[in-house]
Amino acid sequence: MTDKKRNEELAYEKVKRAIMLRRILPGQRVTEEWVSEEIKMSRTPIRAAFKRLGNEGLLEIVPHRGAFVYNPSDKEIADVFHLRVVLENYAARLAVPIVTQENILEMEELLAEEKQAYKAKDFEEFMRVNALIHSYPARLSENKFLLQQVETLNQWSDCYLILKDEFYTVPIEEVKSIPEHQRMMNAFRNGDLEKVAEAIEAHLLSTLSDLSGKRSVFN
Repeated sequence: MTDKKRNEELAYEKVKRAIMLRRILPGQRVTEEWVSEEIKMSRTPIRAAFKRLGNEGLLEIVPHRGAFVYNPSDKEIADVFHLRVVLENYAARLAVPIVTQENILEMEELLAEEKQAYKAKDFEEFMRVNALIHSYPARLSENKFLLQQVETLNQWSDCYLILKDEFYTVPIEEVKSIPEHQRMMNAFRNGDLEKVAEAIEAHLLSTLSDLSGKRSVFN
């Protein structure tokens, strides 16, 4: 890796980490000059890092004004999660009739990995495993177009989690997603499509409720 790429990666990780830890908040302006001073780096790799974070939906680049931590509206978040309910339930409808015992064991392993990531407070690993759990039925369906759409919406949801979720402050005993994922997996194990659909919808709408309406303390 060249020094230029190494510096770009470092700047990307530093700014992303600051967003994840709520050191910079949704709606807050982030300047190349400020980041340059903070991490003692020239502005060129920082500019490249800003572009990358913009592509991921974490920064909004506004011409002639600069970069701002993205602040999605409640409607945008709701639109994504309601569409996820439709697509993930459709994926489950395709997956339940063909799920195998090996698939169930793989899902159980993902749940164990998710729990471990939460205990370790490893946000990025938690999101990686969370995305695999939610895309698993679409992957089983072997419908590549469905899988692409589910994964794209998961990526947008990851952005909302980074910007708004209270991952670092909620103890594992109080986190909702892990037992909700367990209920989804139990329904898959029992081959109960109705229960799977109910569990998926309840989980996604619960997450939507937790993310909606959260505002920066400065707003």
